[in-house]
Amino acid sequence: MRLVGQNTRVFIVLIVVALGFVFAQEPKYGGTLTVALHGEIDTIDPHQSVTIVGNQVYQNIVESLVTPNANLDAMEPELATDWTISEDGLTYTFNLRQGVTFHNGQPFTSADVIYSYNRIMNPDFPAADASSFTMVEAIEAPDENTVVFKLAYPFGAFLSKLEQLWIIPNDESIDVEQNLVGTGPFAFKEWISGDHITLERFANYWDNGKPYLDAVVYRPIPEDATKLVELQTGGLNFISNVPYKDVAKLEQDTNLTVYRTLGVVRDHFGFNVNKPPFDNALVRQAMGYLIDREAIAEAIFEGHAQPAQIAIPESHWAFNPAIANTYTYDPAKAKELLTEAGYPDGFSATIKVSPTYPLEIKMAELIAEAGREIGVNFEIIQLEWSTWIDEVVSKGDFDTEIVLISGGMDPDDFFYQWHHSGEVFNLWRYSTPELDKMLEDARKASSQEERKALYYQIQDTLIKEAPMVHIVYNESIMASASNVKGFVMTGREDMTFKDVWIDQ
Repeated sequence: MRLVGQNTRVFIVLIVVALGFVFAQEPKYGGTLTVALHGEIDTIDPHQSVTIVGNQVYQNIVESLVTPNANLDAMEPELATDWTISEDGLTYTFNLRQGVTFHNGQPFTSADVIYSYNRIMNPDFPAADASSFTMVEAIEAPDENTVVFKLAYPFGAFLSKLEQLWIIPNDESIDVEQNLVGTGPFAFKEWISGDHITLERFANYWDNGKPYLDAVVYRPIPEDATKLVELQTGGLNFISNVPYKDVAKLEQDTNLTVYRTLGVVRDHFGFNVNKPPFDNALVRQAMGYLIDREAIAEAIFEGHAQPAQIAIPESHWAFNPAIANTYTYDPAKAKELLTEAGYPDGFSATIKVSPTYPLEIKMAELIAEAGREIGVNFEIIQLEWSTWIDEVVSKGDFDTEIVLISGGMDPDDFFYQWHHSGEVFNLWRYSTPELDKMLEDARKASSQEERKALYYQIQDTLIKEAPMVHIVYNESIMASASNVKGFVMTGREDMTFKDVWIDQ
């Protein structure tokens, strides 16, 4: 055996170090990132928005006390530098970051945190996430740099819920729906509905030296072919929702970078439980057996999806293994359940979808095809995205619906706001005192083991009652020009550009 001599080793080390300097590029300033959204946002107001695309925009404008890490398994400081939690779990004290200013020049203080909290909790305000803070008994500001939350009961998910407390200035004169003002890396400039949203670099951002980009321009482009052509020809340099059929081709293109992760995004088939025949749990269960999840994962998602039974990922500590593979593709079983429910000859109903999510239209077509085998006739109704939101979410005017939704970190994120009575995201209007109590008790449980036991029961109930049945967990896939650097993918389709720069 021949050993490498000392001088040779030193020479090799010097080469490696030199190469490191070459490849470890410093971020460059300047440039505009042009981003395709897969649909129009519902509102620029972060306290009212109920869409993924809305979040993808405003999360670059406003900030919270804390923010999740890229793995979605812990919370990190943002507008709070640190915090303490009392031994009884009832008092959370946050020390606020000093020297922070809003885009309008107003200094950030504890008064802005209290104002933002009170805005969300105002019963006359249509907040999307008020249920995240129902356990708060009081919020106090001992001084302008400290905020204290006092809870009615210990709530293990409280830190993760605070991400939804987006901080805006304590200023009633600001029309948030027209001019969102925050402390984030980019300031809102304009929103021309249907055309573009422009954000500009905030020069006085608290995180020194960031952001690197001069501007971010979002364009709603639901057509897959259009956004792919524009990405490849330079009209866009970042897109979300890459068509699954094009992933392999894009990954081979050296001018592009593809980002992929299987996270908490999933599709479901939901039912209006207040309208016959979907007021019958047996009918809803029957629908669960009309979905060929494996075929959908392979044929529609090109293998970039996994069959789903429940909202929470199977890798999560709170997932109940007893419900795995409950609903399989079994039209005969569906027919049997319909007969038992009093619909031996089937029925007719509608499925409301939106072209904003074209894969959901394909899923609806497969489900409708399976339904025809047992006498169920589905009419597929395609609605423009804002109309879908109005009819399905706001008015509950639907028989069934299919849409993509995202999740969070704690099991409460996957269940409470989607299934507790009266919640905005309870699209299906499913409401029972028994499930409400389980959801509330899970919030109050003091140990993870207690919470796990309750979430197991909740999943059992949701599988049996089936206000909605899940279809697949989606792989989230985005793409950019190869000179776009610094983007970090999460499992819920976040698009934060604070650290992004363009090598130009």
